[in-house]
Amino acid sequence: MTEQEELSKIEAELDEAQHDLRDTLSEASAKAEHQEGALRPDRLVESYPIEASCLAGALGFIIGSRARPSAVGPVMIAALLGYAISRRLKE
Repeated sequence: MTEQEELSKIEAELDEAQHDLRDTLSEASAKAEHQEGALRPDRLVESYPIEASCLAGALGFIIGSRARPSAVGPVMIAALLGYAISRRLKE
């Protein structure tokens, strides 16, 4: 191959790599926007009102029971966290 052919081939590969990079960045940006929207607290409360109220009650219980620490608070948080994770994985 001549120098000109090699240069053309390298430029074509570079253009293809840039195009692939743009596509990947666009996909990553779209996924990030989707996740950002899904994790907004107001949308979580709107989507799961019962779970949100239970979580708020549990947090209130834990914060209010600081005078006499017990194992109930951490167990309750672990249970709620496990429930939230299992619920998210099912979707």
